[in-house]
Amino acid sequence: MGLLSANMLAELKRPDPQVFFRLLIYVNTTWYRFSDVGLHYSTAHDPRVLSWGGGPARGVTLRNCSLELTNFEVMLNDTDQVLTTLLEGADRRYVRGATALVQLASPRVADTDLLTLYSGRVDTYGQSSKLTWTLQLSPNDLPLQRESVPKAKVNVSDWPASKLDVRDKPAPILYGRVSSANGANDGAITCPYVDTGGFRYLVCAGWAKAVDTVYKDGTPVAAADYAITHPVVNGRTYTLIDFTATQGDTAVITCDAQGYETVGDGSGTLIVDPPTILKHLLVNWIYGDYKTGAWLADSTAPVDTTSFGTTFFSTRGYQSSVYISGAKKKGLEVVNDFLKSFEAKAYWTTTGKIALAVEDFTSWSYVTGYVVTETDDVGGWSLVYPTANLVDEIEAQYGQTPTGGYQQKLSVKDLSTGENAPESLDLPYSAAFFL
Repeated sequence: MGLLSANMLAELKRPDPQVFFRLLIYVNTTWYRFSDVGLHYSTAHDPRVLSWGGGPARGVTLRNCSLELTNFEVMLNDTDQVLTTLLEGADRRYVRGATALVQLASPRVADTDLLTLYSGRVDTYGQSSKLTWTLQLSPNDLPLQRESVPKAKVNVSDWPASKLDVRDKPAPILYGRVSSANGANDGAITCPYVDTGGFRYLVCAGWAKAVDTVYKDGTPVAAADYAITHPVVNGRTYTLIDFTATQGDTAVITCDAQGYETVGDGSGTLIVDPPTILKHLLVNWIYGDYKTGAWLADSTAPVDTTSFGTTFFSTRGYQSSVYISGAKKKGLEVVNDFLKSFEAKAYWTTTGKIALAVEDFTSWSYVTGYVVTETDDVGGWSLVYPTANLVDEIEAQYGQTPTGGYQQKLSVKDLSTGENAPESLDLPYSAAFFL
């Protein structure tokens, strides 16, 4: 099914289609509608648009596996200074961040049938020349561009008896199974000492499904010596290891654990499917600020839920583990690390949502010939084999644990090239347990 509605498609097929591009901005409860200069048949649209700045670009990065930001500019005429009154007047504080839409419209097609080409916000604006204003539009990407993950911290108000070296540090985020078993066997996750009076160590913010093994200085601790608790502190749930007695101020407490599950109270199914984890991250920790109870609704974040529902990874048994701690990260950095780990792509849809795209290597097809058209014969053509991106060997590191780093390595080489063009890949969010 295409993006065009039946009515808009019918309008475009008419011998005399009446269509135009329009910009809608929602400022302080009011919609402002601007269109191209010279369109006078629609009195509902102010004909001020001088330039669309090339229009919104949309695509994916095939090699880098990163989410591209889709910014573009719209130049508006302001000879009557109506825009100046809006942008510099009483409502000016509502302009930046205001909802912005670019649509293909027609006076003969209802608003519900128009084609939305871009959905985002006003990022910034300025006077590019006298009597003109230029608006820069961006997607709803502010949480991606801020160093805001994780949001929860070990605050003194929450943990007054915490050790000094863990105060103001982010509370970890944990997905999947993170284990040192069959590896170093000394604990994959370091647990901060957040309550010296109660002998309590932090595993993560939120409710982890299970803590499999607890270690003190690399040695397993008897299950009778501790309990796993999930207190709500100032409205936020945490997963803790509560010892029955002090372990000493210098002891290093680590654990192997299983992260978040589908319900939010430990009763659900462990979330290990890569697309499901990425969506859950965007909804609960990057765009939202989950604290306790049921997980946040998908509508909390601009995610295209259909694309994140792909079963490409789950049907092949792929699993993911994510542990975010230490210095805060930008949301975009977290997303791009995830995409790189699974060679997935992400892009912004026309409706302003993040969509996931997967290259299905089982259905690839390759063109074995080429076509030379009459235009090529007249204008000339050339066939070029670029070598700048040639790779004949890939070495991938995977299976990363927070305490031990990458535990596995795989190297694949094409022996037929006769060249030396290696490349290395780190897959930070690959599964972090070993069979």
